[in-house]
Amino acid sequence: MFQIEAAGLVIRLENRYDYVRNLCRDYITDPDRPADITAAVSEEELRREIEKAPECFFGDGYAEGVVMYEKISNALPAFDAFVMHSSVVEVGGKAYCFAAESGTGKSTHTRYWKEALGDRVMVINGDKPIYRFVCQGDGSSDTLMAYGTPWCGKENWQTRTSAPLAALCLLERGEENAVYPVDAFELLGELTKHFHLPGGGQVDMPKLMELVDRMVTTVPVFRLRCRNDISAAEEAIRYFGLGGEKE
Repeated sequence: MFQIEAAGLVIRLENRYDYVRNLCRDYITDPDRPADITAAVSEEELRREIEKAPECFFGDGYAEGVVMYEKISNALPAFDAFVMHSSVVEVGGKAYCFAAESGTGKSTHTRYWKEALGDRVMVINGDKPIYRFVCQGDGSSDTLMAYGTPWCGKENWQTRTSAPLAALCLLERGEENAVYPVDAFELLGELTKHFHLPGGGQVDMPKLMELVDRMVTTVPVFRLRCRNDISAAEEAIRYFGLGGEKE
């Protein structure tokens, strides 16, 4: 058993396999701090996860980590937080989120931002960041923050940091690059399918849908149509006024 801190929350992981502790090593915190969330995986839950896709089984420790993050995801809405399948980068103190269907190229697009901006860009998380609403110290309106987590995809892009979300970009492939704002309320179905929705009926769906509504009224949403080359990132970087020269 050990504890991590992610998204400003202390999470106790009652693990059985070293894989999970190694995965979370950058986020480990004081074991004596009061925990906001506790995650443990039963033998039955572990076997059920393994049976889902035995052909791509990576070991009991990997399966335990998957189920643990599902349990964490289920618990997050109570803390005004959620997991969304996306890649999120930080530039100039602000976060930019890229969400897309699997295989569309969010990791590739993120890599192009890294090529275009060099050290000016930092990947907060490449696959499953946590987003959480936090109140400003002056009592002003909520800010949606993007946080790094240990669960970050095969590229292992993650940083233990956070930044306020400036834009949510829905990626799609195209023959020409284009960036334009969209009415998020008309695309709620598309947006919702990017949210991490574990099975088992344990997530508070009304609360999660409330958070979706808060997100689209707080953060501007854009369609980002991309060619499969660095020009797509350069177009988006220009659009958001971030410049393009590496430092």
